[in-house]
Amino acid sequence: MLMKRFPHTLTRLLFALLLVIMTLPGVLMFVPATRGKPLFGVQEAKIKERSPIMYYLGKHDDIEQWVKQHVGFCNHGVRLYNELNYRLFRYSSAPKLIIGQDDYFYENIYLNEYTGQDFVGEAVIKNNIVQFKQLQDSLHARGIELLLVLEPGKARVMPEHLPRRCQKGASTNYELYARYARECGVRMLDLDAWFQSIVAKESHPLYARHGIHWSTYGMWRAADTLQRFIERECGTKLSSFRHLGDSLSTLNKDLDFDLEPPMNLIHELKHEQLCFPIMEPQARLAQRPRVLIVADSYCWSLWDHGIFQQWFEEPEFWYYNNTVYPDIWDPTARYVDKSQLPEVLRNKDVILLMITDANLRDFGWGFIHELHELHE
Repeated sequence: MLMKRFPHTLTRLLFALLLVIMTLPGVLMFVPATRGKPLFGVQEAKIKERSPIMYYLGKHDDIEQWVKQHVGFCNHGVRLYNELNYRLFRYSSAPKLIIGQDDYFYENIYLNEYTGQDFVGEAVIKNNIVQFKQLQDSLHARGIELLLVLEPGKARVMPEHLPRRCQKGASTNYELYARYARECGVRMLDLDAWFQSIVAKESHPLYARHGIHWSTYGMWRAADTLQRFIERECGTKLSSFRHLGDSLSTLNKDLDFDLEPPMNLIHELKHEQLCFPIMEPQARLAQRPRVLIVADSYCWSLWDHGIFQQWFEEPEFWYYNNTVYPDIWDPTARYVDKSQLPEVLRNKDVILLMITDANLRDFGWGFIHELHELHE
């Protein structure tokens, strides 16, 4: 009799255990500590106020997302899933991240530019450059220097580590923008071409294996060249920095390994040793030019290291010609007031348009068109 009851008892026990496993995450929803370390780059879901009819129609995606972010072990589960994907299949669950050969990380927008998938067309590029040159000459006559800086892209500087499927495009935005800028006599600094020419000779990486922006070392190399370019084109002297030495480290700091956090892995990746120059600002000059910088995220590190603040008097940084850096993610972020553009121009000596190759598909983010309208 006992042996006959045993299978039924075991079945009940297994069913009870399964029930506990299934309900435990829901029960632990009220124990925040069980969720695990917060996930990088994931905004907390908010439940919207809604009428009963919306529930009836099944319009409750926000509630589903909120529950996913609050059940027990939720963050542990995401990290485990990402870890297995990466370790077993060399695949990243992070949006936009592409894993190349030798475990080098890239972003899809840089691959799209390199392969020509986002090519906007020769006529568009030529028109933009002609318009830029006209504005450059017009503003120069008013004592304002409009300068173009083409920032480097990792796919162009280090194409040898791209996924094997990525082939260089026959026509790309960068190549035509650089060519037409040279042909039209645009005063331009092509850091992309310069990085490509020096990368093999450098003693320290210009890009980290797991980063998409230039390394801190690469940034300081670019800053030195950018300073000399501005001084030459504007006929002025900028306050400088003194190089005190170098610190070598594998720690994740600045933007050197900035593609790793979005992967939300369990274990930290193995980093190569990178160079972090130790720079000391020299005494600021009594007269410093005033600047407006319209740029993308490559300028974050230049700003965060105080380089623009050292060179210029009260610099302004319009991130993507949209928000005023640095509080671009703050709830009180300031958006650029385009109605004040004429007043801004009257108070600037230099305008820097700094753009990486992947963003050339949207040249200037509307800024050049807005300047052109003011001069029509």
